[in-house]
Amino acid sequence: MNYAESDDRSLVQAFQNGDERAFEEIVRRYQRQVANVIYMTSGTPQDVPDLAQEVFLKIYKSLGGITVEHSLFSWIYRIAVNVTIDELRRRKIRRMTSLDFSGDPEENEPTFRDSSLPDDQLVSAERREQVWKALRKLSDTSRTVLLLREYEELSYKEIGDILHISEQAVKSRIFRAREELKELLKDYFEVRP
Repeated sequence: MNYAESDDRSLVQAFQNGDERAFEEIVRRYQRQVANVIYMTSGTPQDVPDLAQEVFLKIYKSLGGITVEHSLFSWIYRIAVNVTIDELRRRKIRRMTSLDFSGDPEENEPTFRDSSLPDDQLVSAERREQVWKALRKLSDTSRTVLLLREYEELSYKEIGDILHISEQAVKSRIFRAREELKELLKDYFEVRP
């Protein structure tokens, strides 16, 4: 079987029939997207390897019992989003119960690089930094729908499949998330005379 040319359904069936190489192809095919959704949802690159491993472990354990009715891609994304959100919730609970506030929250902020002119790089990096900080202030739900739509460029249907909600609910959440983000960024992006 040529795994690189196989469709997702064939890979799932091959894995369910005991072919471990089919799972390796699924990992190869989706590892970049899983890493992206983890990074964009959690905001910290250090989280990506451990959470990606957890995602693919869950996929491995569950793959034997699923039928690919919709998109394997949507199913994998749903697992990645859920694992990441669960980790963010665990951290929030740990932070709330911990008395140690010595960590620097700015320490894990990403740095952005651009190949344009130095002045343009500074403005662009500053702008991205402001957007990033605003995104991190959004609720997990709002941040997730925005990232899946704007950064991963998923359709409303794909997002609905991932989050188990209707397309209308996706549109509504995206609208509210954009409004929240606009409000958070209004001072930064207001036109100055």
